[in-house]
Amino acid sequence: MNGVQIDTTNAQQVFAYELIAHTNSSFFLTGRAGTGKTTFLHRVQELVDKRFVVLAPTGVAAILAGGETIHSFFGLPLEVCTPATCGKLNEKRILTILHADTIIIDEVSMVRCDIVDAIDYTLRRVLRNNMPFGGKQVVFVGDMFQLPPVVSNGPEKEMLRYLYQADDFFFYKANVIRRMRLVTIEFQKVYRQADTAFLHILEDVRLNKITPHDVQQLHRRECLPQPEDGMVITLTSVNRTADSLNRQRLAEIEAEERVYEGVVEGRFDGKRFPVEENLHLKVGAQVMFTRNDQMKRWVNGTLGVVERLEENAVYVTVDEGDTYEVPKASWESVEYEYNATDKKLNKEVTGTFTQYPLRLAWAITVHKSQGMTFDKMSLNLSNGFFAAGQLYVALSRVRTLEGLYLKGGMRGLCAKTNKEIVAFASNYNDEAAISHEIESGKAVYGLIQEHDYDEAAKQYLLLVHKYAEQGDIKEAMQQAKRFLDTVVCDEELYGVIASVPVTLSEASHWSTQFLAALLSLYAGKYEEALACVDRVLAYHRCQEALYVKSRCLEKQERYEEADRVNAGIAETFEVNVPDAKVLYAMAMLNELHIGDPGLAIMQMLVDAKPKYDRGVVSMRMLMRRHQLTLPAKQDCGMVDLFNSDMSDHDFAARLKEGRKKSPKEVNYLVGRIRKLKFEEGEASVVEEEEAD
Repeated sequence: MNGVQIDTTNAQQVFAYELIAHTNSSFFLTGRAGTGKTTFLHRVQELVDKRFVVLAPTGVAAILAGGETIHSFFGLPLEVCTPATCGKLNEKRILTILHADTIIIDEVSMVRCDIVDAIDYTLRRVLRNNMPFGGKQVVFVGDMFQLPPVVSNGPEKEMLRYLYQADDFFFYKANVIRRMRLVTIEFQKVYRQADTAFLHILEDVRLNKITPHDVQQLHRRECLPQPEDGMVITLTSVNRTADSLNRQRLAEIEAEERVYEGVVEGRFDGKRFPVEENLHLKVGAQVMFTRNDQMKRWVNGTLGVVERLEENAVYVTVDEGDTYEVPKASWESVEYEYNATDKKLNKEVTGTFTQYPLRLAWAITVHKSQGMTFDKMSLNLSNGFFAAGQLYVALSRVRTLEGLYLKGGMRGLCAKTNKEIVAFASNYNDEAAISHEIESGKAVYGLIQEHDYDEAAKQYLLLVHKYAEQGDIKEAMQQAKRFLDTVVCDEELYGVIASVPVTLSEASHWSTQFLAALLSLYAGKYEEALACVDRVLAYHRCQEALYVKSRCLEKQERYEEADRVNAGIAETFEVNVPDAKVLYAMAMLNELHIGDPGLAIMQMLVDAKPKYDRGVVSMRMLMRRHQLTLPAKQDCGMVDLFNSDMSDHDFAARLKEGRKKSPKEVNYLVGRIRKLKFEEGEASVVEEEEAD
């Protein structure tokens, strides 16, 4: 880790870095205003060797974050997303998703839960993987105490209420989030404000715990800015108020007005302009910089006064008295694209918008001020704030209490903090859960990257046993869920568990009984496992317990019963996102013990997990049982090996070697398997349907 770029004295930054750099775990990164979330994310993308995609809920937020909007990237509709909503993606976008490692979703406080579920469903279908988000790491970033999702009254809200049985639709209410453990890291060290008394007030506002002492301190700032106070910006809650004040103040200046036209090249949606397309300025106008200067002369939010205007030049004097010629800035509209030649995920610039990084700044809305910092700011409390968290966002824009000017009376101090958000925040920075997440993530990250699901499943199973022995049932269940999401073929896992904690089978709760069943199965104690899992199914009928029962029955050679259980499980998963472990178990059981062909089922597994070597090897074994060969329309060494008399063990070694040295041949081999058709004891490929 580069200590210069990551604050190693900040424990939360270190945790977040570890999760991003060394695991595939999704998590929520939060923190109050000024804690450096955005800066950290920029730095971690430079330090970590992963392919990142950055998304945001709005066009302007996406431009500022250097990414795309959620809707455009995933091809989602603008209306409410139902459980069956899948994004419309072209081949280029699918390729991008396949090769992305980490998806960062910024400003997540404004993202609705139905959008998160649509992202999950889209990823699971595209990746043919039933794990949450298709197994991709998703980092949610934002402050839930800031601006909430916007939901229109009427049919939209009623539909969401019906789908989620709730009145608020925060991202964490998504069904996918409820099915997983999403640890939360809250950055606590504040870099923006150094005024400790003001920080205490801000935290009370954030948590809706304003005290009489807070009111007294804020009451001291109930005053109007004076001319000698210099440049002060006014924050408002609505656009029309800010626009009206800016136009009024500009009109009051008697100097000549100049209009500077922005330049658009390529494709750049006008709704995503970070500043006005046509910038109206006069000498004496108060303006705000909307972008950090590379020479550090100003930052995003610095106020200034227009000193001189020329046809192709704008000069601004900042509060310290220095005057600078302001260069134009270019913002890029980007799309992510995977480059197969250099095997990199690139940002393709689809358009640019060039304009002076300035906006009129006598007033600005709270929404547009997010991410900005002001030395002096005026806030009118008389109009109130219409959204929960908006007062906190507004107050936290200014560095010090002395730089704040309030008007409208203390009755306007209505924080409107959502009580549910306060309860949700009580689980932030659970260091035990975060440490467990880092431990398990590190144990399997490299294995999953290499598609070695068998060894990854083994590591998860060992963690289940470890936490069960320690009596940490909650954590053992977390790892059991991940084990069952990861495992495909479990044949090498029997005997991995040496003993089962006695306390598990003696406990009455279904979760401990389930752990007893799972560990007993892989300890080779099939009768005990079956007894425990039947007790679980009496209270809690779930696919995971049925899978354990099926494996117990097969190990006891009760093949017909196991087949019936497998058939029941298969009815519960969608064809587009099949359960790989069930496919493998069904194919092998059908072929080896039931007498039904398992070729088509194993083919589904290869289609779902084309980089899982055991699936290809098992497909070869089944085809050889039926004396079938794989047709090929071109010479291919890997197809020849597939059709040869080589042992499965030797073929598996050559396949693994081929993945590294001859990936095109392996891809061709897998492509042929995926296109196979089995009819009357023959295997054929319909060539015109193929796109090798």
